[in-house]
Amino acid sequence: MPIAKPNGESPIPDWSEIIHYGLNTREPGDDLEPHYHDANEYWFIISGRGTCITEGDSYEIGPGDMVLTRMGDEHSLVAHERMVSVYAYGPLKPGGVFGHLHR
Repeated sequence: MPIAKPNGESPIPDWSEIIHYGLNTREPGDDLEPHYHDANEYWFIISGRGTCITEGDSYEIGPGDMVLTRMGDEHSLVAHERMVSVYAYGPLKPGGVFGHLHR
């Protein structure tokens, strides 16, 4: 069983359905701009609370929640408390671009 490290020291194996992941810490009032991805994205909320907006719908999120964002769906986040989350990306669509994309 391989162990991946977020700094790239130990890469994610080619067979994994997760192609990238990381740990985020957001401070109260941090506002993540509306964006989308060429991959499905998953947020696992460890601590803190905030509001996630996706495709025009607003959700209050907190510890233990998982936000599942479909490829191409525009989403954003506002932190109300110091928020720690882990995020992971699924495979890129054919010809897709990695990172935050904007309309």
